[in-house]
Amino acid sequence: MSLMNHYMCDSIGVCQSPRESQLLSLSSSTSNSAESFDLDLTMQGMGGHDMLVLRGLILYIVCGKACIYNPTTRQSVTLPVRPVIKFSQKVKGCDESIIYYFGHDPVFDQYKILCIVSTLVTALGLRTSEHWVYVLESGGFWKRIGFDCQPHIPTIGRLCINGVIYYLAYASLSCYVLVSFDVRSEQFNMIQVPKELSGLIRDNPMGFIEYGGKPAIFDQTYLIQMGKVDLWVLEGGGAWSTKSLVLQPCEMHLLNESIKLLVRGTTQNDEVILAPCKLFSNYYLRKNDLRKVNVGLTSDHWFGKPYADYILFDKNESILHL
Repeated sequence: MSLMNHYMCDSIGVCQSPRESQLLSLSSSTSNSAESFDLDLTMQGMGGHDMLVLRGLILYIVCGKACIYNPTTRQSVTLPVRPVIKFSQKVKGCDESIIYYFGHDPVFDQYKILCIVSTLVTALGLRTSEHWVYVLESGGFWKRIGFDCQPHIPTIGRLCINGVIYYLAYASLSCYVLVSFDVRSEQFNMIQVPKELSGLIRDNPMGFIEYGGKPAIFDQTYLIQMGKVDLWVLEGGGAWSTKSLVLQPCEMHLLNESIKLLVRGTTQNDEVILAPCKLFSNYYLRKNDLRKVNVGLTSDHWFGKPYADYILFDKNESILHL
């Protein structure tokens, strides 16, 4: 698990003076309730507000470009600039979002980056989306792919499970869908989100997580008030199963109405990481148990930085040559 301090630079904007970033590693302490960060590596020019981790590789976006970094080999590569279709510059009142996804095909051991460019013209009620794929290999290039599903705006969640990328999106203000992208075949599929959730996702805290090797929606709307979490799991055939988890009264003191908790990922033991700024809360889904972990640093210098983000690493290390 790492904490990345970086200069804010999203996937669209270009910063004039990108700063260096520091990779801080989380190491267990002798106490069960405290963890500490140590400076692991300083990376000149690395950063960006949008970062993904997959099988030991980091995808990050800085200065409008997608980059891959391998912490094991300490190599990085900047991908070619994606072709631009200037639709949004021709229409007034048009909002554009650019989101990157990182996928791996276990059959051919191939990594691909999926880029979705979504535009929304509010006055016309018009939605358009472009879909681009980049294969991480020598001589790779951006390729625009077809999309036969309904145009949509991606919202939360970026998972890759067994060669399939999953994310949540809305096709309209009241219609949310789960979108899947098969990394090998480069085919999309849409699954309707349960109606009970469609009216809640936009205005309530939700997490999109992997649970038992399946995509799941972690609804924490009533966690603070009632100690209750609803877990919606996508089963085979596009069906959803659901179960409610309720904390024990003795665990409610770990929650605080003044502290907003955000889902920051899951561990390999199906623990959901809920994190505000300076601590972690581990929610054990299988045990229905909540544990608070105080996070500190060898120096308080890092918590004073305005732009920092938490990234949950898996145990994989990659020897892929970039």
